[in-house]
Amino acid sequence: MIRVRSMRDGKLLMREGTDALRDALAVPEPDWISAIAPTQEEIDALCDQMKLHPLAVRDALDEDLPPKIDDYDDYLFFIVHTPVKKAFTQTRRIAVFLGKMWIVTIQTTESDAMDEIAARVEQAPEHLIPSPDALAHVVIDHMTAGFESLTTEVLEDMTKLEDRVLSDPTPSSMEAILRMRRRVIGLARVTRSQRDVCGSLCRIPHAAIRAEVVPYMRDVYDHVLRVFELLESARDGLSVTRDAYLAVVNNRLSEIMRTLTIIATVMMPLSLLAGIFGMNNFGDIGPLTSPLSFWLTLLSMGAIAGVMLYAFRRRKWF
Repeated sequence: MIRVRSMRDGKLLMREGTDALRDALAVPEPDWISAIAPTQEEIDALCDQMKLHPLAVRDALDEDLPPKIDDYDDYLFFIVHTPVKKAFTQTRRIAVFLGKMWIVTIQTTESDAMDEIAARVEQAPEHLIPSPDALAHVVIDHMTAGFESLTTEVLEDMTKLEDRVLSDPTPSSMEAILRMRRRVIGLARVTRSQRDVCGSLCRIPHAAIRAEVVPYMRDVYDHVLRVFELLESARDGLSVTRDAYLAVVNNRLSEIMRTLTIIATVMMPLSLLAGIFGMNNFGDIGPLTSPLSFWLTLLSMGAIAGVMLYAFRRRKWF
């Protein structure tokens, strides 16, 4: 579906279809052309009437491409991503063709992001429609804002996970660490590419971007750069959390092994005494025929165990 938004006589007009595209291009006025899940006929119309490069259009329809930017002399082509609400690992993308007198946005599926961008445009159409580069800034700014809010949630979840690991480390804690780290790495990979796109929009001297819009592009670049740095810090923090989990588990295992070793060490001389005197035939041993011999032997065992435990304690082995 193709939608064409134009300003005519101070009013915002919105038309749909390839005929609306042809009529809009017949008038030398700025337009916003939005294509959502375009059909092959609509794609052909965009290529023929807007003179878009086929390779760029193919990239615009490729869902697997990360953020990127290309300069086609007459226009700029770039792709930006935003995270999907309530879907931590997924992102939605918008492909943007930015010319001096027009802007084309292409999405393969409908999304809340495009509806929200359209709502912002309808609030101030007289400022955004006649300035395609200002509208491009709105698109990039809105897409980047999704990463900012998501990164805040990531940092909060990471803090809770750190407290959980230190207070009660369990195998499920390690699984949660690995899942979150994988998600953070995926988001960092996308924001790294988006940072490069925003940085290029600040630096590329192109007729489609006016000098007064560059500071706004630079502001978006600062935002996405901060998000990327926070995600990198989160990834490092998750590595530290993983190491802390392993350290806590190893310390707990060491305590268990130390306790078991002390018990085994204390029982060794007691087992030796029992083996020498043969406790099943205690009364048959000449020197031990006295009724007190059994209790004296038990007392000796207890004394040996007590002396060993005292010596272990003095050496701070437990």
